[in-house]
Amino acid sequence: MENPPDSNEFTSTRYFPSRRRVWQACTNCRNRKTRCDAAKPRCSLCTTMDTDCIYKDSQQPRIEHNTRIMLERIQALEDRIFSSGVVVQPAQAQTQDRTAQPRNDAEHDPSSFGGDQQNAMDEAPDGDTQIEIPISHTANGNHVLNWPIVRQLLRDSGILATPSQPLGDMPSTAATDIFFRSNDYKTNEVPPESWRLFQHHHSQGPPETPDRLRDCIHTYFEQVNVFFPLLSLDAMNALLDRKGPENQELGVPLVAEDYALLLLVLCLGQFVRSGGSTIHLPSEASSFSPQDEDPWAPHSRLWEKARLLLGFVSSKTTLEAAQCSMLASLYMGARGRVSDASQWAHATAVKCEALAKKYLMERRDSDAFPEAFRRLFWVAYIYEGDFVAEIPMPLPSGISRYEESVPYPTRAQPSTAHMGGTPGSEVTVPGTSTFDRTEELVPFQISTNAAIRRFLNRIQNVVYDSKDYRSRMTRANYANWLLRIAEDLWSHHSAIYRNLPDFLLKSQPAVPHFDQASSPDTPGIQAIPELANNPWNVLRLEGRYYAAQYIIHRPFIEYVLLNLDHFETHPCREDIQRRCRLCLQGCKGFINVFDRDPANSITSLFASGLVTFTMVIILRVASVCPPLQAAMPGEIEDVISTGKRNLKRFSGSVREFRWHMEVLDQLDLACQGLTTDV
Repeated sequence: MENPPDSNEFTSTRYFPSRRRVWQACTNCRNRKTRCDAAKPRCSLCTTMDTDCIYKDSQQPRIEHNTRIMLERIQALEDRIFSSGVVVQPAQAQTQDRTAQPRNDAEHDPSSFGGDQQNAMDEAPDGDTQIEIPISHTANGNHVLNWPIVRQLLRDSGILATPSQPLGDMPSTAATDIFFRSNDYKTNEVPPESWRLFQHHHSQGPPETPDRLRDCIHTYFEQVNVFFPLLSLDAMNALLDRKGPENQELGVPLVAEDYALLLLVLCLGQFVRSGGSTIHLPSEASSFSPQDEDPWAPHSRLWEKARLLLGFVSSKTTLEAAQCSMLASLYMGARGRVSDASQWAHATAVKCEALAKKYLMERRDSDAFPEAFRRLFWVAYIYEGDFVAEIPMPLPSGISRYEESVPYPTRAQPSTAHMGGTPGSEVTVPGTSTFDRTEELVPFQISTNAAIRRFLNRIQNVVYDSKDYRSRMTRANYANWLLRIAEDLWSHHSAIYRNLPDFLLKSQPAVPHFDQASSPDTPGIQAIPELANNPWNVLRLEGRYYAAQYIIHRPFIEYVLLNLDHFETHPCREDIQRRCRLCLQGCKGFINVFDRDPANSITSLFASGLVTFTMVIILRVASVCPPLQAAMPGEIEDVISTGKRNLKRFSGSVREFRWHMEVLDQLDLACQGLTTDV
C-alpha cells in the first residue's frame, strides 16, 4: 500500500470527507478503465491478474484552482502559527520573555496567581498575552448598569432611554456615553494671534511678565509635578530665561516641543494659582457651580497658545512631544474634559509604545531608557489605565507590551540635556530643597502606583474578560474556580500594601513660611523637612487599596444576583457571602476615603467619580437583596449618602456627573420599601 501523505501537504481529503470505498477504483482498474468491485484485500481484477491492489485518494469533488491556492495558503499559515508555540504555549513564551528581560523591581508578577486553577477551568483567554486589558473590554460603570436587577429597577424611570436603541443584545453604554455627548463648554471662537509669550490674546486679561510666569512654574512643581513627576524645575526655569520680554531668544532658538512644554507648564501652574483645581462641595443655595469656564482666563489663554504648537508636534514621535501630550491630558483632566483627556492620554501611550520600541532597537538592555522616559512611560501607563478601566476604549494603545522591559525610575532627576540649557542659566530659588527632598519619593511613588495599576489590569484580564465572562458564569464549577482565583488575587493585593514604605502613607505637615523655616536653636540653618508624602497622594493610595478589594470580589455579588433562586442551598454559600462582604467593605472604604473637602482635580476626578457611582449602585442593590443583606457592613445608608455627596462634589469639575446623580436618585426611589427579591 502507498504511504500516507505528509500532514503538512495539502490534500482534498483534509477538507472534504472521503468517498465510500466501494465508489473508488483501484489504480489497476482505473488505468484499464474497468469497473472495480473494491473488494478487500484485492479486487477481483487484481486477483485474476495477480497484481498489487492499490487505492489512491480520490480527487473528487474537484476543487477550483483559486480555491486550492487559498486553502494551501491558509494551511501554511496555520502550520506556521501552531509550530511557533505562541498559541499552544503562551505561558512558556511569556516565561522566556521574562527570563530575557529581567526587571529590577521587587514586586511579584501577579499574573502567576491562579494559573493552575485557570487551566483547570480550561477557559484561559487566548490572544496577545502582552495586552493586559482585553480588546472586548466593558467599562465597570456600564457593566453594573446592565445588571438585570438594575435595569429592572430603572425600567420605569426612562433615564436609560437612548435616542437609538442598540441593535440586538448589545449592552448599553449610557454610563460613559454621556462624557462624549457634552459640547457646551465655552471656548474662544477666534484662535490666538501667536503662540509666543508676552504677546497678549486680543489684549484681554493681565499682562504676562517674567515674574508672574516664574511664579506659575513654581506653582506647577509644588502642586502638579508632585503627582506626576515628569519634568525638572531647573530645566523649566532655563527655558523661561531664554525667552526675553521682547521675544528675544537668547542662544539657540527654542524648538516647538520645548516651547509647547513651557506653555503647558505655565498653563497648569496658572490653572492651580487661579483655584481651578480646588473643588468644594456646592451648597444647596448655589446648587451646581462647575469650575470657572471663562475663555479669557489666563490659563485658558495659555492653553489656546499651546494648542497651536500641539498640532505641530502631534505627529512627532519624540520624548518631548510625548511629554507635551501628557501635560495636555493632565490639563484637560483637571478641567473635567473627560473625552479630550482620554484622547490625549491615549496619544501619549501610543507615543510611549513607539519610543520604547525605538530605544530597544538601539540598545537591548535596561540602560537604553533615559530617566525622563521611564517617568513618562509609567505615568502614562497609570493614567491611561485609569481611563481604560472606566471607558470602553476601542483598542488598547499597546503600551503594556513593554511593561516588562522599561525599568522603574531611579533617584536621579530627569535629564535636562534636551532642554538646551546654557551655562549660567540655572537660578537659585528659595525652597528648592523641598523639591529635592520630594525627588526621593519619586521612585517609590511611581513604582508603587504602577505595581497596583498593573495588578488591577490583570484582574480585569483574568476575571472580567468579556470574551468568555458570561460562559464562565454558566459553568457548574465557576464558584469554586472564582473562590480560588479571588484568594490568590487577594493575597497578592495584601502583600503589595504590606510592603509599602511607611513614608508613602504619611502625610506631609503644613509647610512653614520660608522666613520661619530655620531652626530656632540654630538661626540661619534651614530645617530638613521630614520625608513624607503629599496628603492627596496618601488619599489616592488608600483609595486604590479599597478599589482593588472591590474589583477582586465584585464577581461574587453578580453571582449571587444571578442565582437568587437556589443560593440558600449552595454548598459554598458562606464562603461566597464572606467574599461579598469584602466587596461591600471595599465600597464603603473607598467612599469614606474620598469624603474630603475640597477635592483636588489635578489628578482628574473622573475615575474616582465613576467608581463611586458604580459602588453606590452595588450598595443600593445589596440593601434590597436578602442574600446580600447579611453581608452588608453597618451604616449602609450613611455610606450611600456619603457616596452621593462625593459625586456631587466631583461634579464641580466633571459636570457630566449630574446625570449619574440623577440615576442614583431614580434608583433610590425604585428601591423604597423593597425588602424582598426584585
